[in-house]
Amino acid sequence: MVLEDLVPAIQAEQKPWFIFPITFLYASIAIFLAQWIFPSQAAIVAVFLATLASMPLMISIIGFEKEKEERDKNYLQEVVFSFFGKIAAIKSSSSEKLLPFFIFMFLGFSVAFSFWFVVLPKDTVINLFYLQMNTIKEINTGFSGNISAIGFFFTRILLNNLKVLAFCVLFSIIYGAGAIFILVWNASVIGTAIGDSIKTAITGYAKVTGFTTFAGYSSAISTGMFRYMLHGIPEILAYFVGALAGGFISVAVVKHEFGSEKFENTIYNAMGLIVIAILILVLAAMLEVTISPMISAR
Repeated sequence: MVLEDLVPAIQAEQKPWFIFPITFLYASIAIFLAQWIFPSQAAIVAVFLATLASMPLMISIIGFEKEKEERDKNYLQEVVFSFFGKIAAIKSSSSEKLLPFFIFMFLGFSVAFSFWFVVLPKDTVINLFYLQMNTIKEINTGFSGNISAIGFFFTRILLNNLKVLAFCVLFSIIYGAGAIFILVWNASVIGTAIGDSIKTAITGYAKVTGFTTFAGYSSAISTGMFRYMLHGIPEILAYFVGALAGGFISVAVVKHEFGSEKFENTIYNAMGLIVIAILILVLAAMLEVTISPMISAR
């Protein structure tokens, strides 16, 4: 009852930047508890414990948005406008606050995983992140970056991301806010990729200069973060939108709204959110196969 109550849901929605240090703390505590109590399964237990701490907050946020969706017949339109910044008149709407809330939640988890990947001893890192590193290797296998491969890997990455989106929607429908597990897992994978990129850059810089400097560390960190956040933030945003859509359907089912106008409106809004999520994933996949590979830490 301590971790999940550090930031009330209302405050998290109104001041979303508060969620960054909180989710960083969630992930950090989860990593150390997993390594201490379940060392042989630490890679997945850390993700599970971070998920467990985040569930109450995610459930509350979905509940807030579901209440707004029930009150406002133009909810989907407001979400679209607030996400893409087309109408300034709705800046006070709660739907606009979802975007920074999700981004800061994702950043908190990703930065925590990447930070501990960089600072922990090598043996501990291998034990804590071996599943994530294997996932990254599977995704990157065979990618050469040439023109003929771009179309193939765009399709491959997009299909993989769509599969993750489908899991987010499904888990959210079945378990309420259960999609947070998949979201935290993906944040851990991206955090691992960032941490590995930073370590590689620092090692390369040390070999060239013979020592590392503050400038070297800053360059490695900023380049590593930008390379993966460029497509990682849109991806995770899409997954959060999908989780929100599934959460709406889950709440509607629990309230026994079948056959009612409310339920039809909920399905309409949920389908609209899923379409938005798919469009965001298309953009993220394009960024991942075209721009991200060009950003290399030196």
